[in-house]
Amino acid sequence: MAVKKYNPQIDVAKFLFSIVIILYHSNKLLSLDFHIFQYGYTAVEFFFMITGYLMVCSSKKFDSSLPGKSTFTFTINKIKSFYLYFIIAFVVAFFARNLAFYLDKTLNLEKLFDNTVLSVNELLLLHTSGIDFGKIYNGPTWYLSAMIIAIMILFPIVLKFKDWITGCGGFLIAVFIFAIISQTKGNLNTVAWWEFISLGVMRAIAGLSLGCFLFGLVERLNENNISLKAFPKFLLFLIELALTAFLFFLMQIRGKSRFDFIALILIFIITFIVLSGLTTPANIKGKRFFGALGKFSLVGYLNHRSVIYLLNAVAPELSSDKTFLAYILGILISCLFAEILYRIITFLWKKLSPFIKRITFATSQPS
Repeated sequence: MAVKKYNPQIDVAKFLFSIVIILYHSNKLLSLDFHIFQYGYTAVEFFFMITGYLMVCSSKKFDSSLPGKSTFTFTINKIKSFYLYFIIAFVVAFFARNLAFYLDKTLNLEKLFDNTVLSVNELLLLHTSGIDFGKIYNGPTWYLSAMIIAIMILFPIVLKFKDWITGCGGFLIAVFIFAIISQTKGNLNTVAWWEFISLGVMRAIAGLSLGCFLFGLVERLNENNISLKAFPKFLLFLIELALTAFLFFLMQIRGKSRFDFIALILIFIITFIVLSGLTTPANIKGKRFFGALGKFSLVGYLNHRSVIYLLNAVAPELSSDKTFLAYILGILISCLFAEILYRIITFLWKKLSPFIKRITFATSQPS
């Protein structure tokens, strides 16, 4: 099995790459005099790879003889793992966006009705499906839409052809797709429609496929019981830090160019080192802390766009420094709000669900 024990580096890496994306979006949508990670969009590929890796890890729990049913169950479980956070973030983004329309005096009841009804596209995770309803309130959720579509395509392949996709297949799929993106767009900063499919979905399929390939590499390490002594482990950790620093450097100075694919290779190598556990300390402490960092990667990612909407709507005249500070504080506050609301809703559901089920569903009587 590829996963032996809790690996805090995965949660730390999730946290760092989510920060990169959050700062990247601040460059695009806020009026700042400085730019941090102005080409940080390639960080999304890390999350696709991690998802692909964990998808293969989970596949052993499902019946490979029923790929359709197993894929449906796995996909639903995946959606359930984030959907309440997703809904909370959507409601906040919907409010913030329509508040901006109201302050601009462009909101009326007819427009509010249209905005509400047409948001079904986003709520159904069809953002990257190609079905155009015309309204997207929380733009970064394209990642979740593309991920779910990619899972429904790849999970049956994992179930039926695990050895192939974790061997050479995952690598070949990724190379083929990234070659198409390279030849058509020249960089990875795209979720646009190409021919008959979204390039965002293609990025997701390619990233998840690389994650499957990474599973195969890590599994081979585990099968051979490869581990490092203290000094080589320390050296590999330094290499990991150096590669990460160089990657962040590229994200700052080079982008929307062929350098994106150099960044992709670096992300692949870094992710392999992280997943291998070769640099992970033997005795892990602070699991709750690292887990909180990992959770922030989801909650912060989902809620940061709303903060941008609110800042642009209610405080457009702030200086660059104050805007950036307000952005960071706003994200922290929105994450805290989302977590509190999440816990309240889950608590109420746990208490009320037996009653709701009892008055809703008929129970069969024994004959």
